[in-house]
Amino acid sequence: MITPLSIDQVAREPSQLTTGLRAGDRSPFSARVLLATDADALGRYFDGLSQSVRSMYGPHPLNAEHAAVLCASIDYRVLLPFLALVYPDPQDLPSQDAVPGGNPKEEFSGTVCRGTRKRQDVVGYFLVQLGLRESDRKRYVDHGHPLIGDECCTFAPCVADAWQRRGLGSALFPHVAACLHRLGRRRLLLWGGVRSDNPRAQHFYRKFGFRHVGDFAAGGVDNLDMVLDL
Repeated sequence: MITPLSIDQVAREPSQLTTGLRAGDRSPFSARVLLATDADALGRYFDGLSQSVRSMYGPHPLNAEHAAVLCASIDYRVLLPFLALVYPDPQDLPSQDAVPGGNPKEEFSGTVCRGTRKRQDVVGYFLVQLGLRESDRKRYVDHGHPLIGDECCTFAPCVADAWQRRGLGSALFPHVAACLHRLGRRRLLLWGGVRSDNPRAQHFYRKFGFRHVGDFAAGGVDNLDMVLDL
C-alpha cells in the first residue's frame, strides 16, 4: 500500500525519500533528495560532466556556480532534485547499504554519511519541478493534450559519463516516480521535451511508459514531447 506524503513532511524530514539501490551492473548506490550542504559535491559533479552530456541538458547551467545557487535556495515545493551517490572506495560501503532499500534513514552532512563518516560522490542528478513550466503547458495545449498543473511535475535527468550504460538511471527512475506518486502527482512530463536526435533517451523514456504526444522545434532542433501517467 502506498503511503501518501506531503511536501511539508519531506521538508521536515528529507530522509523519508532516501533509499539504497543497485544499478543494472549490481553496483550499489544511495538515492536521496538534494540538501543545502551538497554544494561542493554537486559542483564537482557538474564540472566533471562531458560536453556531450551538457549539450543534451537544458534546464540550467551545469557548473559549480549553479550548484551553489541550487543548494542555497532549496524549496521542495518548487524543485525536488534527486541525487544518486556512491562511495569512491567500495570498502567504505556499509553492509546495510549493500542491498536495495538498505538503511533508508541514513543521515548526511554534505555528502559525508554520518554513519560511516565517509564521503560519497554524486553520479546522477534527476531534477524535478513540481507543476508545469508555462512553455511546456502551452505546447501540450497545442498538442490537444492539456494538463492540470497541480497533478503534474516536470523531469530532467542527468547521469555522470562514467555511469552511463550501467543501468543507474533505470534503477533510480522507479524510486523517483514512486516518490512523486506518494506526493500526489499523476503526470510526469519531460522538461523541454527530448531531442529527436537522442534515441537513447527516447528508448529510456518509452521503456518506463512515457507516451509521445507531440513534436516541436526549438533552437533549430526537433524535439518530442512525452508524458508518463504515474
